[in-house]
Amino acid sequence: MDDKTLALMKQAFKQYYFKAGDKIIPPTRMSEREFGYIPFGGSMIRHLSFKTFGDLYALLVREAPHSVYYSAAYYHEPTLPMHDKGWKGGDLIFDIDADNLKLPCKKDHDLWECKNCGLKRIGLRPEKCPNCGEVSISELNWACEKCLEAAKNEALKLIEILMKDFGINKSEIKTYFSGNMGYHITIESAEFEDLDQTARSEIADYVSGRGLIPESIGVFKRATYEDLLKNLPRVGEPGWRGRLAISFKNWKVKGFDNDNDVIKKIATLYGKIRYSKFKKRLEVEALNMGAVIDTMVTTDVHRIFRMPDTLHGETGLLKKMCDNLLDFDPLNEAVVLSDELVEVFIDYSPKFRLKDQIYRTFKKEKVKLPLMAAVYLAGKGLARVI
Repeated sequence: MDDKTLALMKQAFKQYYFKAGDKIIPPTRMSEREFGYIPFGGSMIRHLSFKTFGDLYALLVREAPHSVYYSAAYYHEPTLPMHDKGWKGGDLIFDIDADNLKLPCKKDHDLWECKNCGLKRIGLRPEKCPNCGEVSISELNWACEKCLEAAKNEALKLIEILMKDFGINKSEIKTYFSGNMGYHITIESAEFEDLDQTARSEIADYVSGRGLIPESIGVFKRATYEDLLKNLPRVGEPGWRGRLAISFKNWKVKGFDNDNDVIKKIATLYGKIRYSKFKKRLEVEALNMGAVIDTMVTTDVHRIFRMPDTLHGETGLLKKMCDNLLDFDPLNEAVVLSDELVEVFIDYSPKFRLKDQIYRTFKKEKVKLPLMAAVYLAGKGLARVI
């Protein structure tokens, strides 16, 4: 990023933080958490601690950082090196990223560039550059409205599993738009605070539908038809058994339709395809019904997470609490920068929307854009200030 563009980005962020003091909600147990930030044009600064929100807010206004983070963990001494901090516990966190969903629209808006010869193309990143054959290729993952809607659906799926299967009260689940490509979900509860990495990994696998085996729904290698009728799940059962029983209605089995007895349908199917094929089909179904999350985020007990009410350095959008996730529009409600016009040169940009304005596809042209849109593109490296 050139100096002129960098100055615009930092000034835009500084203006936001200067005006947003009464809108930023500091994290609970703030003095027990580690903080970190990335300055514009710099690298991550970690192992910071703040006793008061005033001290934290002073840093935000002074530095106007590219990104701000705080730990999901609580420590005795947050400023010490990791092995000396003294882990006390932590929030249970989940990260849903549209890029992990591998949606078909990626081929229409993602961008890649060969680091060797500079070739740029729209579409999915190839294994090697078709021009020079090098494998060192950077990529820009873009989140269109379809991507963001799909990520929202995964968040809704996750919340339903957490409430129904874990008995977590909705008031304990905090849902945020990440400011870029998805959603963050945080649970601050003494019930989960002390969970170690292994326990958090098991939760991540559970909500994702990973590792589900036929035996967990009453299917064994030597099971008879009568055994299956006794052991297969029924609609209305709790947890994954009941969830899969509902999905079984849509499984196509010759001689059965959706109105037939689901148990008999699946028992008949098992008799035809047997254990190995049934296991593969069950695994696919469970993954489709589970929530697609970044499991590394959930299992890492030392993870630092983007701080709510702060700006994302790649978009200028806010990490924002979603009070009503179903109706939440991230490209409207997370836009907080001004509509002051800025002249920029755009190398390339897919069609996108911010607020109520739809911006067309741009390619190697000078345009005047509202600050919110100029920062949105500049943060991704697609535009520079003239």
